[in-house]
Amino acid sequence: MNRLWARKRTIGAERKGVRGDIRLVHSKERPSVDREPTSERGEAMVNSIRFYGAREGNSPAEAMTAMSAALYEYLMARARPKLQDNEPCLVSFADAKAYLQLEKTSRLREYMSALSSTWVSYDFLESAEGFQKIGRRVQLMNCSEVISPTQERFIEIEMFPSVRKAILSAEIYTHVELGAFPRFSSKYTQRLYPKLALMAGRDTRPPMRWTPEELAEQLGWRPDTWKFGNFEARVLKPVLADIQEHVRRFVITCEYVKGSGRGHPVTEIVITVGKAISTEEEIRKADMDKSDRTRIRRIAADAAVDLATQMPGDDILRRAATRLSKPVTIIATMWAEAFADEGIMDLMQREGLKVAFEEWVMRQEARQGDDDVDFDTANAILVTLADGYDLDTATSAIEGHLWTGSSAKTIRILWNAAGEQHEHDIQIIPTERDLALLLHANQDIIEDMEYVA
Repeated sequence: MNRLWARKRTIGAERKGVRGDIRLVHSKERPSVDREPTSERGEAMVNSIRFYGAREGNSPAEAMTAMSAALYEYLMARARPKLQDNEPCLVSFADAKAYLQLEKTSRLREYMSALSSTWVSYDFLESAEGFQKIGRRVQLMNCSEVISPTQERFIEIEMFPSVRKAILSAEIYTHVELGAFPRFSSKYTQRLYPKLALMAGRDTRPPMRWTPEELAEQLGWRPDTWKFGNFEARVLKPVLADIQEHVRRFVITCEYVKGSGRGHPVTEIVITVGKAISTEEEIRKADMDKSDRTRIRRIAADAAVDLATQMPGDDILRRAATRLSKPVTIIATMWAEAFADEGIMDLMQREGLKVAFEEWVMRQEARQGDDDVDFDTANAILVTLADGYDLDTATSAIEGHLWTGSSAKTIRILWNAAGEQHEHDIQIIPTERDLALLLHANQDIIEDMEYVA
């Protein structure tokens, strides 16, 4: 698949910044992955931050810890919807303690103090009257305690103006799982996890490579004497364990590259990040009509698959069809054939149909690959309509366009209505220039365009 064009990305000021009901993370029980709220993190905030501190400290009040890092994530999520209006953000002590599962207010104050004592720098620039500020060290976040007229205690949040501007102007971003942070054992996990999440959201995900010293520097670990064994034990292994245990939207693998010198020292750390799963609400549902349901019943019967307990429901099949770019009947057939896979069947016995089917879909996605398709090899051109436009508008634009090619191709129009994805095929005789002219004349209508095999 090769994307030809996409509409301009929205900037942070045009997005909410938080998905889901943030109150769900106040409970002791973690919400399911499809309901857990997530918080937006811009690429500049992820890749340019550097942490500084005089010492690591021996108590929560002396240095940032995993819990103070979690508090930072929660306060940023609470502040995010208010950034556009530049309103002060107050978060009640009760909410913050519920998120961290704290009983003692004194502990919360220690974490607030740790945040206010943590200094960072960012690589992004801010221009003002011809001057540029580069890599300036600022407070990670300033936390003040305030009391309301009713004697309720709140955390008042302040952040550096350049940081606020960077968040509101971000075009590339990722979402992090808010329920994961209070469960991390290491403060360094909070520093690596967003980098991995950003990679997990990409279609192409090359392995991420660092020398041990480079990764330690990025994570803010600066010992007086460098030893890889210390870095591995105190930082790397706890971080990897945290991510593997508590991050649910993608998986990672880590391997070492060793040199040929004495003792075969580790020269490179390589982390491979799997593609992030999308929640059900984020995935459009492919079309499915009455005849499709009849065919699926027949597919199940012919394969001796129990329709009620072994075949996923309509919504799950339709979202899988969207993810794999196949009709729902093909998905049902492929799933019925998967019953020959003992691993999938064992998983279904242990974890249930939904978990086994999701694992199977993720395997199919991994097999699809990321090879580009050019104009000559494309069998179809996918045209996704912008919100608010329908088939009639697109058909009029496409059929009224001048096509000057010599061989027929299919334009597949995709649009969303009432939360469901629809598609319609039109035969055209295009050249690449014809398609470019179509885009130029209809940029308000067309969300993006892709070649597909």
